Amino acid sequence: MARRKNPILLANLDDCLLGVMYPKATDRSGIPVAVYSADMIAARLRDNHNLTLPEARAFVTDNIETNEMGPGTPRLIWAATSEDFGQCVNP
Repeated sequence: MARRKNPILLANLDDCLLGVMYPKATDRSGIPVAVYSADMIAARLRDNHNLTLPEARAFVTDNIETNEMGPGTPRLIWAATSEDFGQCVNP
């Protein structure tokens, strides 16, 4: 079987695609990883499938975010503020 050289993309979610992450030099797969907005995916599910926002977020977490597809598996990013991380330290 030929090795994949391209990232895995999520079907019909191009408008939720934020960008690409490139592997570290220590990552032997060498496959770039697509990065998606988890918030945008949840909003799409809410709007298209009549889910509440908590239901849509749970679906994203349980069925997309935790789905490991091997090298090139897409990554999801949730929006956050500094308050989400607790106490901030001044540099």
